[in-house]
Amino acid sequence: MHEYLVCVPDTLTMPMPPAALPVETPSTDDDYTAIDAALSEAFGGEFPASPEGAARLRRTEESGGAVRFVRAPGGGCAGAAMCSAPAVETSELAGVGTRPDWRGRGIAGAVTATLAETMLARGARSVWLEYSGEGSRRVYERVGFRPGGTRLYMSLEA
Repeated sequence: MHEYLVCVPDTLTMPMPPAALPVETPSTDDDYTAIDAALSEAFGGEFPASPEGAARLRRTEESGGAVRFVRAPGGGCAGAAMCSAPAVETSELAGVGTRPDWRGRGIAGAVTATLAETMLARGARSVWLEYSGEGSRRVYERVGFRPGGTRLYMSLEA
């Protein structure tokens, strides 16, 4: 079972946590490619960077979801995340990742807060996410995410 956290307008922490650099919305193919590469590195190559990954990020942004990132000095991406378009008045925030050299600078918190604020402003009544460890949980709780329940994943043999 996986615990998930939920953020609603009343719990969103303002002002947003400080980041090393400002949070941006991607606008070019180079932005989406850099975000895909950064997330691949942040997650240890579990999801290799690819043109399809960059295109998927663009589709998320263009279909009512949101992608936000912190640009690394000199170009590229230091960290990023995405949020699905609202469905039944809620959005899922996922893929929060920071390149190893940029960790500990408030990037994950700033990107998470910006995405939650964006989706709530677009009419979502809540934003939810799953966390992978106590360190990430603390980041999300500082932004305003609170325990919301648990999910059970099951698979059946084919």
